[in-house]
Amino acid sequence: MVTKKYLIVLILRLLESESDAEHPMTQVEIADAISRAYPCDRKTVGRNIKFLCEVGYPIVKTPKGFYMDRRLFTRDEVGLILRAVRGLSAEGIDTEELCERLEAGLTRYYKAN
Repeated sequence: MVTKKYLIVLILRLLESESDAEHPMTQVEIADAISRAYPCDRKTVGRNIKFLCEVGYPIVKTPKGFYMDRRLFTRDEVGLILRAVRGLSAEGIDTEELCERLEAGLTRYYKAN
């Protein structure tokens, strides 16, 4: 069961996993996604995004919505890293499973093609 304490975490995780500069999310979209687990409205999302920005999260507001503005690597760099790892052979290390774990931390729009 999700409680109000988790609402800010849900918003943060959603922005991290489902948004980027090309795919910002509106407050309504965020509220709708969260409402599947816990009742939430647009104003609550707005207050929590404001708080996250105040404590230093790199959330960018655009006319089309919000997105998290920190990526460690470009899409091309992610592709290079995954190809390099897949090309390695290390005793006791499942490189395909390692690549899957690396990709799991990417947004759906950030994944290498």
